[in-house]
Amino acid sequence: MFRNLVLVGFMGSGKSSVGRVLSSLTGFALVDTDTLVAREAGQSIPVIFQKQGEEHFRALETKVLQGLVGRIGLIVSTGGGVVVAEENRKLLPQIGPVVWLDASPEQLYQRVKHSNRPLLQTADPRRTLKELYAKREPLYAGAAAIRIDSATLTHRQTAEAVLAHFQRHAQQQ
Repeated sequence: MFRNLVLVGFMGSGKSSVGRVLSSLTGFALVDTDTLVAREAGQSIPVIFQKQGEEHFRALETKVLQGLVGRIGLIVSTGGGVVVAEENRKLLPQIGPVVWLDASPEQLYQRVKHSNRPLLQTADPRRTLKELYAKREPLYAGAAAIRIDSATLTHRQTAEAVLAHFQRHAQQQ
């Protein structure tokens, strides 16, 4: 059906949580690119952003994605901004089909407003989120094989919708 699945989407879209459910349903290993970046850097994502900046973080992210190409049996949960770098958008489908988990900017804001997301440490995090979402939305759309609206679904329902899509696709071939 698929060798791996790659989950993309804005912060708060459910990539990590849905990834855990997909991992349990498929038996595939869950890989979180943010965790791999932090391990590679030897420091947390907020510290990377604070000390080296977003550009350095994106370079580490690209390196991590390059290391996933050719592997099999993975559910890959990516960071929300993975699609910002053109190189990453090229690498993602080489890893596996790209699934965009989406919700409205307001729903996403409600999910992340109490978190410590580096890019939302601004005077107006709601506005910042909406601006970032507007910039990234076409990048997610361009990178993804499918889009799943996770706004009203549980994590399990979202995971089941992803798997149902690929089962239907496999039957049509």
